[in-house]
Amino acid sequence: MSLPRLRLERCSCNNGIWTIDAEEAHHLVRVRHCYTGSLVEGLLDGEKVTLRLHCDGALVTARELSREAEPPLEPRIELLLGLLKNDQLDDALRFCAETGVFRIHLLVCERSVPRYEGSRLDDKMKRWRKILDEATKQAGAAAPPVLCAPVPFAEFDFDGLPEQRLAALLSDESRPLRETRIAESLAAAIGPEGDWSPAESARLLAEGFAPVRLGARIMRASTAVASFCASLAMMYEKR
Repeated sequence: MSLPRLRLERCSCNNGIWTIDAEEAHHLVRVRHCYTGSLVEGLLDGEKVTLRLHCDGALVTARELSREAEPPLEPRIELLLGLLKNDQLDDALRFCAETGVFRIHLLVCERSVPRYEGSRLDDKMKRWRKILDEATKQAGAAAPPVLCAPVPFAEFDFDGLPEQRLAALLSDESRPLRETRIAESLAAAIGPEGDWSPAESARLLAEGFAPVRLGARIMRASTAVASFCASLAMMYEKR
């Protein structure tokens, strides 16, 4: 049975004693019913930390017992994701955390419905990062995916992406994903509701993305994210 988990980014440590953030403390004590002496697992920047709790009213501390580094993600997936509507994007982000995506690039596409700017975008980024933190904690992963703020598709810089590039495209030229050999590091692209526009599809092909299809049926965008990323992880064979 796995230990209750918490994220340690907002907690502080002094000589091996962690002071647990109020929100995490509330979750451990009130939701997970932890108490003095309980063992929990802290997640922090690629490491898993075993802790023993001490509860003193509202103050919850923990003694660090051990820590170990999490193995690097394989394959290392950078996901280009067309900006989706709220519920679809929330689900897609959870799936990214659960399937081990390394970095998420949000793209404002021609067919993207949402548009966020200024303080509204700041609030959304906080919400999305919290979703990633919670999903990562549930999955038992030490670090959440890196989330990049939305940029217009036309302004995105493709130069820094990995050499292997795959795009889910509704095209007669798309090959089944199962026929692809997955590299150690790759970029995967999934469009918004309504798919990529013709101009965006052409740009992806020009930037070296190989068109692939995920199956015979048309999926919701969030389901496509789960299917695509989980398939990449399962198909990868370490060489």
